[in-house]
Amino acid sequence: MKVLILCLVLFVSFVAQSSELVFMVESDSSKQIGSLNTDKTYKLLTKGKAWHLYPDISKDSNKLAFIKGDSQVELCLTIKDLKTNKQKKVGTCGFVLHPKFSNRASKVFYSIKVGEVQKIAIADLKTDDISYVDERINSYFPSPFQSGEALVYQRNNTVKEIVLFDMVANKKTIVGEGMSPSLSMDEKYIAYTKKTHENWDIYIYNRIEKTTVKVTSNKHKDFSPVFDKDNNLIYTSDRFEANTFSILKQDFNSWSALEENEEVILSEKGVSFYAPRFSGDNKFNLTKLPKMIGEARSSFGAITHKGMIYVVGGHQGAEHTYPPESFTARVTRYDIKNKTWSDLPAKINKAHGFQLAAIGNYIYSFGGFAYEETNYPKWKSIDVVERFDIKKNKWEEIATMPRRRSSNTVSVVNGKAYLIGGWDATPKSHGDLDGTFHSEIDVFDFKTQKWSELKVKLPKKRRAFSSFVRDNKIYLVGGISQGGSHFSLLDDFTQFDPQTEKFKEFPKLPFATFAPASGLLKDSGMIFGGMFKTGEWNYEYVPHIYEFNFKSMSWSNTGRFLSEYKGFSQVVQLNDCLGILGGHSYQNNQDKPVDTVEKVCK
Repeated sequence: MKVLILCLVLFVSFVAQSSELVFMVESDSSKQIGSLNTDKTYKLLTKGKAWHLYPDISKDSNKLAFIKGDSQVELCLTIKDLKTNKQKKVGTCGFVLHPKFSNRASKVFYSIKVGEVQKIAIADLKTDDISYVDERINSYFPSPFQSGEALVYQRNNTVKEIVLFDMVANKKTIVGEGMSPSLSMDEKYIAYTKKTHENWDIYIYNRIEKTTVKVTSNKHKDFSPVFDKDNNLIYTSDRFEANTFSILKQDFNSWSALEENEEVILSEKGVSFYAPRFSGDNKFNLTKLPKMIGEARSSFGAITHKGMIYVVGGHQGAEHTYPPESFTARVTRYDIKNKTWSDLPAKINKAHGFQLAAIGNYIYSFGGFAYEETNYPKWKSIDVVERFDIKKNKWEEIATMPRRRSSNTVSVVNGKAYLIGGWDATPKSHGDLDGTFHSEIDVFDFKTQKWSELKVKLPKKRRAFSSFVRDNKIYLVGGISQGGSHFSLLDDFTQFDPQTEKFKEFPKLPFATFAPASGLLKDSGMIFGGMFKTGEWNYEYVPHIYEFNFKSMSWSNTGRFLSEYKGFSQVVQLNDCLGILGGHSYQNNQDKPVDTVEKVCK
């Protein structure tokens, strides 16, 4: 079924007001950059007789990259600060095209002629350094991953082809024949245009499933495809006036079902709108706080209490390696007001994969994953409850848990800590990697300092997941299921009501994920990072930030990104904001924890 909505001049406010759309506005007398207003009009962001071509907007909507010049031989990469309206040229001028931000707008990829070859260049906006992608064939339309370590681009070989280039592994994959590729914000899809039987149409490649679909079939030119944050497809076409382009949209449900239900976003007689680009959701504000001190670690316990963030224990070194030195009992504290870190006395047991709770003058640590020389593998889960006395500045063991448990969540509701999921990693026999997953829910009463076990069981055993509390209900996010040594990633988003002791399944996560971080930001559920499964035995961390709207009961990609691709981060409350601490990353060709602290507000 194909539906087309059209009028002579049409402006549709089809994106959330917190997301910006920019594009080229070209007439016989002018080449400018425009943006869509929230009142269904558009405005020009540039002016003058010079050409203004191929815009890109940073995901926070603060920066605009475009090409400016008077002719094809004197084009310059230009960066404009949309808050101050200040502009600067970057790199050398010449035949320069197709800028695209990466690394949270700290870098720009673009195409420039160097000698006889059109190359992909990378401009570092912090250092002004320019580097080049390893390609000796004319290349255009770079669309980088946020890491800056991989990109998609058009290569003009004997035919025009779409190349996916992993620059760290130095591996190039030909996606298909075509031009003008664009990467979705979740880095799952690649859209491009391709000429078949003298007709230009839009194709989409799924890099996870390795499949390609054709999503337009109009007999006119369909060009410059791009995705918004929700994977709706936006592209341009001259189907209403020869060689004059309008902007069209197919929502995700349409193109993924090959229905071709189209809306016209922008169309005006005699004016071409071309090369659309989107920001992310700019209602979110991301800033960096002082890094954690000492050796970087992941899988630690973290909590905010009385104006301080406590970071306890954790894993040091490469992932999935567990020598004695990878387990730490180190404790640090961050003073939110003064923005300073300090060391505190170490906890008694070195461990990671545990959670904290806080009440009164105490910080509680429950169980964890620890080293054990006599086991094979040389690990175990522990069943000890440790408590840090803030006034005495001292740790003590105060209780034994009903069972050894790690890789679980701890959620506090009405003065009680609910321990849900996780496992006893202690090998049941020599060489056992699966351990024992827990369905029991143990409850620690802070007032009586006693344990109880609920009658209800966890419906699906899981570990390496996260949780947050909203309106005294606990929400469980992702993880891996029993048989977790095989990385059975989960997309389950589950509500548990401690009062009724009932579970309820909520809309599935946007993707099955392992080791995500989650929290409640005002009244939105948030997911930070986690892991994609990209093949039977292939996995990668992601930097994505997703939001759950409890009114619409739906997930959406914010189009915003963490500093690193990572999992095993921890989320803490920072007044009305959230702090995302540490985690483990493979970025920069490494395999180790990171020490960053980011603040996300709404």
